[in-house]
Amino acid sequence: MLPLKVRLAGVSHGDCQENIKNYANPTMMGIDEYDLIREPENPFDPNAIRVGLGTINFGYVPKEHARVISPIMDGGQNLVAEFVSVNSSPVHNTVGLTVRITEKN
Repeated sequence: MLPLKVRLAGVSHGDCQENIKNYANPTMMGIDEYDLIREPENPFDPNAIRVGLGTINFGYVPKEHARVISPIMDGGQNLVAEFVSVNSSPVHNTVGLTVRITEKN
């Protein structure tokens, strides 16, 4: 199952668009991975997993994947999200983010 490549959900909410545009490029930020933050109290999904850098939010692991990954994280396994690509729309001024979820060594 892992590693798992996913396009983040929820990228059009809150500050996600600006955050992806400003902070998601790992070469500019000097990073190679993002945090996976469990949000079991999330009112929309008790399996929610946010992807970000500290308080900077990029979006969420899609529900169908979070349902499988959240018990792994809750069991104590340390997972991270690695940069794959920033996705831009040819029609709209929007961006998304694709990451690879893997175990942290």
